[in-house]
Amino acid sequence: MGSESVGTSLHDLRNSTHALVQRVYRSQQVQQSLQYANENPILTLFLTLVVAMGTMPLLMFLFFVLGSLIFTFSGFLVLEGFLLTTACLVLAGVLSGAAFVAILLTVTVSASWFVLSHVHEMFATVKSRLQDHYKGTIKIVPPGEDIGRPHQDKEQQEEEKEKEEMPNAA
Repeated sequence: MGSESVGTSLHDLRNSTHALVQRVYRSQQVQQSLQYANENPILTLFLTLVVAMGTMPLLMFLFFVLGSLIFTFSGFLVLEGFLLTTACLVLAGVLSGAAFVAILLTVTVSASWFVLSHVHEMFATVKSRLQDHYKGTIKIVPPGEDIGRPHQDKEQQEEEKEKEEMPNAA
């Protein structure tokens, strides 16, 4: 199906081009020019070379302009692609660094929380065990009250109580 349509379209193009050339060739001005060229071949050759050499710089300039435009646009696309690639790599690096810092911070905070909760639990256990062990032997002193003396042996405390109870016994 595809090759048949291409074949018919090429055949149609050939026919229309041939018809156009025949119409131009049959023109009266073209016929007169061809007759003049046949009568004066050297002058025709000279005019053909002058026209060809005169259009050569114009054609070179046009090819230079088109080539410059093509290279400029392709260079722009290459430069734009390079800049986009570089920007994507920088963005990926920054996001990776931010993710690494976030993960590191999360691990640090989680580890600190874990350690502090275990330390708090350990101190609470030690405190409750000490309270159970020394139940009733620890005297709680209200704020602002002076303890007065450092701890002494029980014997010394009893002796001092006796001395306080007997005023002027000596």
